[in-house]
Amino acid sequence: MTKTSRDYFEKYKRYYLAGGALVISWLIYLIFFWNFYHEMYFWVGKDVRYVVQLIFISSFYLTEIMVFTTLYFLLLLASLFLLLFFFFKNIKEFSFGKGALVTIIGFGTIPLLSSISLLATLCWPYFLVMLIASFVIVYITYAITKYLYEDNQEQYTDNECIKEAGPFSQQEEAERYSNEFIAYWAPYFIKRSFNLVSEIKQEDEGYLVEIYTEANSFS
Repeated sequence: MTKTSRDYFEKYKRYYLAGGALVISWLIYLIFFWNFYHEMYFWVGKDVRYVVQLIFISSFYLTEIMVFTTLYFLLLLASLFLLLFFFFKNIKEFSFGKGALVTIIGFGTIPLLSSISLLATLCWPYFLVMLIASFVIVYITYAITKYLYEDNQEQYTDNECIKEAGPFSQQEEAERYSNEFIAYWAPYFIKRSFNLVSEIKQEDEGYLVEIYTEANSFS
């Protein structure tokens, strides 16, 4: 693990710990669910129509199904909100990059695979309802948060320092970070009539990078 990766992990350690706890929770949930499902599936008639099968499991196992679907709803909601907050945290601090993308994919893999496996069971209508409800709630939250965030970000001023990074041990490393940051975020600020400029300062502890806004005179 590089120094940059370690610093990134330390900065977002709470999110990684929460993600790890959710992964463990998903695994425990799936173990208990599949134990229950195999027992229930044994008693379901295999040669009858699905509607009859659904009526049977709803009649004899409704309580257990409601418990498992509610837990699924809560776990999925927690996972989606973790991804949402992690995404906006990175955007707010202008640190969204490959590390954030890999983390989001990693956090989303377990809920995705779990949902696919649960939707492949006889109980899929219950899980589908919870899946839709979870995404509706998270999407509404995302839309509201995005609106408030973008409305707030319209208030940039000329020569405003938006990012400080470092210290870097070598000037080349600082320049590479500066170039990658500006290349990634330039389109976002150009839409808001700003260019990005960087300044690299040499301090006792190393090289520090500061990124500033610069009013676009052609806007």
